[in-house]
Amino acid sequence: MANDDAPLLTVSVYDGDFFGDLTTLAQICVLEGSIAPYSGALFSPLEESLRLLEMCAAERDTPRPRGDCFTVFIGRKGSSKSEVKPLVRLDVYAHNGLAVASVVSRKPRWDTERVSYAPDDDAVAIVCKILRANLSGAR
Repeated sequence: MANDDAPLLTVSVYDGDFFGDLTTLAQICVLEGSIAPYSGALFSPLEESLRLLEMCAAERDTPRPRGDCFTVFIGRKGSSKSEVKPLVRLDVYAHNGLAVASVVSRKPRWDTERVSYAPDDDAVAIVCKILRANLSGAR
């Protein structure tokens, strides 16, 4: 359920490994939306991102990464609607059917468990598999 007053979550996926310079990466896709539970506690940024990405994956295909690394930036749009406050970054490594991500935020960095992916999975499908497997206790 979306809340029209809630700040939009922004999920931006870039091809390549992020080393501090976003201009060196090719943009794969950008998704914006707001998803809230019907009742209870709000979703964490990773839970909300998973739900937004699942909705996107059901409606359209996105490109596959060209290499083994891609980067996902998760942020929240502010009141100006042009400024995005960074919340989480996923540094994804996907090679030979196995994918893992380093999760970087204000909390200590952590690595996800490895997940399997199919050769024809696009970037969004791979991120969904990583988040689904690593947030299973939160769903």
